Amino acid sequence: MLKRPLFNQQKYLDAFIKTAQYVASLTTQQDVWSEMLKVMTHFFGSDLVAFGECRADGEIIGHHWALPEGVSCENIFTAEIKEIINEVLESGFLATHQVYAPEEYSIAILPIKQENQTTAVMLVGNRMSEPLVKELLNVYLAVAGLIGATTARLVSEAELRRHRNHLEELVEERTVELQAANKELEAFSYSVSHDLRTPLRAIDGSSGILFEDYGEKLDSQGRRLLGVIRDNTQRMGRLIEDLLTFSRLGRKEITKKDISMEKMTRDVFDEVKISAPEGKVKLHMKKLPPGFGDETLIREVLANLFSNAIKFSRNEKMSVVQVGGKGENDENVYHVKDNGVGFDMKYSDKLFGVFQRLHSEEEFKGTGVGLAIVQRIIHRHGGRVWAEGKINKGATFYFTLPLRQKEKE
Repeated sequence: MLKRPLFNQQKYLDAFIKTAQYVASLTTQQDVWSEMLKVMTHFFGSDLVAFGECRADGEIIGHHWALPEGVSCENIFTAEIKEIINEVLESGFLATHQVYAPEEYSIAILPIKQENQTTAVMLVGNRMSEPLVKELLNVYLAVAGLIGATTARLVSEAELRRHRNHLEELVEERTVELQAANKELEAFSYSVSHDLRTPLRAIDGSSGILFEDYGEKLDSQGRRLLGVIRDNTQRMGRLIEDLLTFSRLGRKEITKKDISMEKMTRDVFDEVKISAPEGKVKLHMKKLPPGFGDETLIREVLANLFSNAIKFSRNEKMSVVQVGGKGENDENVYHVKDNGVGFDMKYSDKLFGVFQRLHSEEEFKGTGVGLAIVQRIIHRHGGRVWAEGKINKGATFYFTLPLRQKEKE
């Protein structure tokens, strides 16, 4: 008759630490089952090890056995053991039992839990006639806890991989859809460019000829209606041009480089102020930090902001446009301020939408696309755009450009 050896606390503590380090490297559930057989026999000196589970049909099964020579699965996995396994699966508490196969073994049936739910059991036994000591059972329970935690980790990792693969599939599908949509947009742009602009030019040209050659034969009402046709045809032409510009911005490749914002501001302002009465526009420019972006597109941003500033302050004795900028954290913040009609801040969310206008065409001409173009350009640079204003107190438009160092990251 074999008696149980004295419990060696340091031995089992070392074995547990090795086990914890070892199971952290396991990558599949099959690895967990097979490698834990080696761990329990080599690190802990167990004579027999096995795992048990309950199938969907309710049958208790055993798998991954490590048995002494001359001992079969049938010797250990008896009807009585199956009943005990079922009780452990239901209760979540360990159980001990003595079996004869044909020598006497003291075994423990230990619950393996995931998220407080017992999903499997581990059978651990030693060839001796006395029950396993409490201290050893506590160590075995801790090992079963490691197995449960490792299993839960592997399940979570598998779920994450599944979600990641599904997300990659969705991204690929959306990319294909986006490419198809871009092709459709390009086809639409081509259609607008050629199919719509051509008849508009014909209408505008023909109405111009009609006005020049037959204007004297028309009464005042006829000339007025002809003027309405020409004005609206030209406005439609401008609207189409702005829409084409807006749609092309989403496909245009951005080539970034260092920009002298002060020089660009002076150059663009000199170009834009030509449309205003001479001597009625003034630029106040503070020191501007250099920018980093696509020079052509940033010129477009400034041109739109300056045009709006001059247009909406035309009723003032002097249109004053103030431009400033400063570095903040990982970006430069620039602003364009005017002394015009301003706007009510409760409508600020509408400013940057396509065709969104806060003033009628009769008050201030325009297509309602300029600020949408500004926003799209700045967003493509990774920046932000917003506005502040008060009615009859002017408006200030802000935009940011990330610093060159952030772009490299």
